Amino acid sequence: MIAPRSLLLGLALLFAWVPAAGAAAKKATLGVFLPTTLTDGQQRFQYAEALAAKLTEATGRATAAKSFARYEDFSKAVAEGIIDFAVVDSWAAVQLGAKATPVALAPLSGETSQRWAIVSTAKGSVKDLAGKRLAIVKGAGAADPKFVTNVVLAGDLDAKKHFKLTTVPNVESALKMLEAKGAEAALVPLSHVPEGVRVLFRSSKVPGAVLVGMRGDADDLTENLQKLQPVAPFGAFVAVQGKELEDFRKLLQSGPPRRQPVLVDAPALRVETKALMEPSALQPVLPSFADALEVSAEQPDD
Repeated sequence: MIAPRSLLLGLALLFAWVPAAGAAAKKATLGVFLPTTLTDGQQRFQYAEALAAKLTEATGRATAAKSFARYEDFSKAVAEGIIDFAVVDSWAAVQLGAKATPVALAPLSGETSQRWAIVSTAKGSVKDLAGKRLAIVKGAGAADPKFVTNVVLAGDLDAKKHFKLTTVPNVESALKMLEAKGAEAALVPLSHVPEGVRVLFRSSKVPGAVLVGMRGDADDLTENLQKLQPVAPFGAFVAVQGKELEDFRKLLQSGPPRRQPVLVDAPALRVETKALMEPSALQPVLPSFADALEVSAEQPDD
């Protein structure tokens, strides 16, 4: 009786183990949403397919690719738990909040960051665009004006009040709208500004594309990051250092800190010594106008 019981126990353990092993080997899904970093839709699709193959090699877990053209579709797939890994533009990654954990940055032409530009086909400045249409790539709705105001314009101008924001799916759509006179200006990465278009404003550097993990899969990516081979047009992934993306998230949500006023040296006032020695000579004494015209060593930069 002991042998049959042992056999039955062994079979029970075997059948209990098989589903767990199958669950561990479950196919993963890579999402790619890069409407601003890469301007060509076919290039985005090919990158997603090639990276999925590299992830399969690095993690030992079969990975399928899914390329997204619209933020709504990408965020919905994330919310439904369809996506395990993703390469996404940083401005969209931080809008996902706690749903996505940044793991590494994807360098393009050796740079992990990029500048944004407000461009137009007409002469003028950003101030001249008051009440005009500005084409921007659509993100998480309410966060779009914040990105323009807090990140691109560094809080110096309220984009929602100054422009008529017109949302489009990607950079190529923004440029086509500008060309077709559907908007007076467009917001695009500086590297994608075409010839014949005037740059009215350049932003400071902003993180570019980022590799993120969902639902705890960030640990798997981190462990196998060194094994992950680069896929053109990006270079090898660079691990996120410090709080770069967390600071970017805070900047997007709250804007830059308030600037401190710059104090300028006051001109020195000199008293005539003769008036102190001879009270009869006491009279109003004005400061030297030459001294008052001296330029201070510290000047405001605006």
